[in-house]
Amino acid sequence: MTETHALDAYYFSTEINLPMNNISTSKLSTIFASEELTATLLDGSSTAVRVRAVPVRHLGRVLQLADQEAELLDYVCQIPEAGSAEPAASASWKQVEPGWTDALTDESHIQLYEAAKRLNFTRATIWAERQIAAKKMNNELMLKTQEILLPLMKQLASSLGLSPATSPAAGSVTTKS
Repeated sequence: MTETHALDAYYFSTEINLPMNNISTSKLSTIFASEELTATLLDGSSTAVRVRAVPVRHLGRVLQLADQEAELLDYVCQIPEAGSAEPAASASWKQVEPGWTDALTDESHIQLYEAAKRLNFTRATIWAERQIAAKKMNNELMLKTQEILLPLMKQLASSLGLSPATSPAAGSVTTKS
């Protein structure tokens, strides 16, 4: 694959080549579908942060939050559990509290947001395109089904002596005399 992000290879088959920035991602971050970074808080302290590549089932939420940077970071970021003495790579991680990103410096906010975009936006866009294609296909199938079934239903109603002008959904069915 040429110029493909490592996570694209993880989430998509090798048949798909997506142009991405030439970003190197460790094998460990590909396995855990995240990037670990250090963020600086407004009080001058720093903390390890894991920015997740969310599972496919939650990509719709990423799209909903795409233009709400702070809320997106609250959704995709994790921090080590309090009292976790392990190194960041093996620490227990927990979801950040809503509003946690308000305590970040601007530089850290931007760094985490760029990681969130790298890990999720291309995947979310491709997911959305698949959803649109599936809905379009379903709509086309429903129209074709109606085209086939409507004449059959009219023929059946006629053979049963039901008036084609009155449908069961309209409230009453009349029979021909």
